[in-house]
Amino acid sequence: MTTPRFAPSRCSLSLVGVTFALLLTACPDTGIVCKAGTTRCGNGCADYTTDSRNCGACGQACGTGQVCQASACRCQDGTTSCSGSCVVTAYDAQNCGACGRRCESGQVCETGECKAACSIDSSIRCGDSCISAATDVNNCGGCDVKCQSGQVCRARSCVFEVVAACLSSGELSGFRAATGERGPPADVGTQPEALASMQGRVLSADGTDQRLYQARLVSGEPSFRLAARSNRTGAVPNQVLVDGTRVYVANAASGTLQVLEQSEQITSDVRFDDAGVAGAVSLITLSELPLGMNTWPQGAARVGTSVWVPLYGGAGVEPAKAGQKVLEVSMIDPRLPLVINTVDLSTIDLKSFDGGLSVARPFAITTHNGALYVTLNNLEPSTFAPAGPGMLARINPSTKAVIAIDLGADACVNPQWAAEFGQGLVVSCAGVARYAGQLTGLLGTDHSGLVLLDANDQRVASWRPGACEVDAGCAPVLPGRLAVTQGRVFLADQYAGRVLSFTVADGGFIEERVIQACTVSPLSGVANVGDLLVTQ
Repeated sequence: MTTPRFAPSRCSLSLVGVTFALLLTACPDTGIVCKAGTTRCGNGCADYTTDSRNCGACGQACGTGQVCQASACRCQDGTTSCSGSCVVTAYDAQNCGACGRRCESGQVCETGECKAACSIDSSIRCGDSCISAATDVNNCGGCDVKCQSGQVCRARSCVFEVVAACLSSGELSGFRAATGERGPPADVGTQPEALASMQGRVLSADGTDQRLYQARLVSGEPSFRLAARSNRTGAVPNQVLVDGTRVYVANAASGTLQVLEQSEQITSDVRFDDAGVAGAVSLITLSELPLGMNTWPQGAARVGTSVWVPLYGGAGVEPAKAGQKVLEVSMIDPRLPLVINTVDLSTIDLKSFDGGLSVARPFAITTHNGALYVTLNNLEPSTFAPAGPGMLARINPSTKAVIAIDLGADACVNPQWAAEFGQGLVVSCAGVARYAGQLTGLLGTDHSGLVLLDANDQRVASWRPGACEVDAGCAPVLPGRLAVTQGRVFLADQYAGRVLSFTVADGGFIEERVIQACTVSPLSGVANVGDLLVTQ
């Protein structure tokens, strides 16, 4: 089984132990202590694997057009190696269209051709080059404004296309969707659990700090920078949903749905930190709707003027009865949200294994083809062991009618997350986790992976992790949340800090690459990718 998000995870327990040990141990009087994954460099710490200013060693900077990946400088995507330098032949006047093809004095290079002047409306002149400041990673928004490893230039700003929340190490890690090229992780809070994007900022809900942090990208800087302003959240903020100028937070442990709105007002939930940069979105909490004890709300999805919230339920047979529902909450007046409908999922045929006791455990929720789809973990109420096949509940938001979709126990138990993929739906499945001990040592997972449904909710493809020999140093995959962009599926690994990238072709999932997004703890051997965000 996979540990539910509202209970202490194996990773969380390990971190608590480490923190407690550090509190009991005196810190050195002098010197800098670097976190896992970084090394002392000058007066700070650097990640030698991805930092283009300290690539492979302190002070070993990559050259123009190069990025740092796996501790080595290499030519950035879109550049060509000419006489040992990485250049863009589309606009390099010394290598215009091809290495060694020089433009005459006074000419410029544009789209690989030597010209008297820049002729394309979107081009700007930088030296003897005609570039697009809207998309060029070496001149993003202006001449010589360079994006860093893992970033792309979008609308004149350097951004990461996919962001991973490193729940175990308190970091955000960004990378390119097409190549997996990543930047160095950056500290953002203590335990980032849920991510969303708003007006070019990343919103990061932190489970330990109970704050909704904001981080933004600064062109020319290596990674994320915390904004000085943050908002209070409830305990265990499991999902953040952005809808225009409004933000919804499902606080699982608090049992509340929090509503925030963009505003210039200052309220008690707003905190201004000394550190960080300016430029935060001004948010205030309008309301926080209590949903009841043992409800454990897991997510939120908007349809019309309503927000729909799945309730997971508490541990044990009786507390579980507070869950197994999806609530429709009217947001006609966001200062006074009202529960106007309850969809009961306790009567669904969960196809329990061997006739045992099973509860739906509604988890993630998403909209698709005009309907609501809710993943049902289908677990035994006290042990949280999978007690039936992975299932989805399809809810008609108008009639409140429910249809149960069996994902097939051969391919999926304990479904985690769901997202639209083309005309269909892709679902991640955590499966049954096998551990060597009570708290550590994942040996592998059974009936885990990905499932793809077509427009008729029929399973058309599935993927499961390959066999893993732990004794040989292999780390098993424990599937968690997922994200979809550019025709790819990105799957979060809750155990070893990885993100797996897939395309879909010929009726199946094709694994492209494995991205080591988060730093693995040298003590616990664990790194949990808690959430994935596709930036827009």
